[in-house]
Amino acid sequence: MSEGKTTGGVLYIAEEGSIAMMKVQGNGVRNLAEGFDKWIDHLVASTNVGCVIVDLAQCTYMDSTFMGMLVKLARLLMKRCKLLIANAQPLHHELLDGIGVMKGWEYVDQPVSSESWSELCDAISGKLNARLVVEVHQQLIDWDKRNTKFIPFVNLALAELNDEKKDADDEEDDD
Repeated sequence: MSEGKTTGGVLYIAEEGSIAMMKVQGNGVRNLAEGFDKWIDHLVASTNVGCVIVDLAQCTYMDSTFMGMLVKLARLLMKRCKLLIANAQPLHHELLDGIGVMKGWEYVDQPVSSESWSELCDAISGKLNARLVVEVHQQLIDWDKRNTKFIPFVNLALAELNDEKKDADDEEDDD
């Protein structure tokens, strides 16, 4: 699993009654985290949603940030919603099972259709939020001890955040 530069995919979301659905098309990677996070916030605030389905039928790859977002979603909703991963391919099973993401989720293999799929625009145009990347990787580490391998990544991202803050502070001092 690489944390390098991978082309992003597209997230499609829909709600029908008490079911919230997300379809991943292409790569589920960290540039989608901001839009995914906004959807999670929406679901947490919603009182109608009782089932969340993430359809991976068209997902070609996923990175640890995307899997961390699945963990965040599970942590916040697994006590009140049924959580389903639909149409996971063998590679998805290997990745998700390999780092313990599937706690709280169930696999299903059936078509997921919705007449109201809508593009999650923020996921396509949103810039990478380093704070969110750190947060979801920390959740991966906390979720399952097999994920301590992400500690160096978290430390590197925290160092980058500190450098960005220092640069911003230096710019303010120049004014």
